[in-house]
Amino acid sequence: MTVRDGVVTAVGPTPGAGAIPADTQVLVGREGGADALDDLAVGDRVQVREKLESAGKPKLTFAVGGAPILRDGAPLAGLDTKTAAVRSAAGVSPDGRTVYLVALAGRAPASAGFTIAELADLMRSVGADAAVNLDGGGSSTVAVREPGQAAATARNSPSDGTERLVANGIGIFVGKH
Repeated sequence: MTVRDGVVTAVGPTPGAGAIPADTQVLVGREGGADALDDLAVGDRVQVREKLESAGKPKLTFAVGGAPILRDGAPLAGLDTKTAAVRSAAGVSPDGRTVYLVALAGRAPASAGFTIAELADLMRSVGADAAVNLDGGGSSTVAVREPGQAAATARNSPSDGTERLVANGIGIFVGKH
């Protein structure tokens, strides 16, 4: 759904593509969120509000979206065990001091990738207590800028064969100590 100046301007069954104008909001609903959006039509007036809540927790300094696959050191129930694909994930240690990032290499004859259940097991095996499945395949590019280099270079082979333009990323920056 597209909203401009508080008015629904477009509704569709699938997310669109391309740049989003600065004065426009795009809403994508899944499950209960999709049900709420189904009640709206082009021309309806709406008010969109955003809020992040962190009850009793430290102020957020970083957020990333993904589908939870591991919580309290255990894979979540109902994870897919059949569909192998190129995947990426982010996880955190039980004490919250270590972040684990995994980007599986592009498709190769020797490997079709991991199922979501296998990805959860991998994240647990490296020490993650909680983890999310991120967008994978061609959306996963690991880029590193070594000391003295002017630019970062890709270190993996995205499954599409080239880097895909995506709207988000996770950056790790190391300063001098």
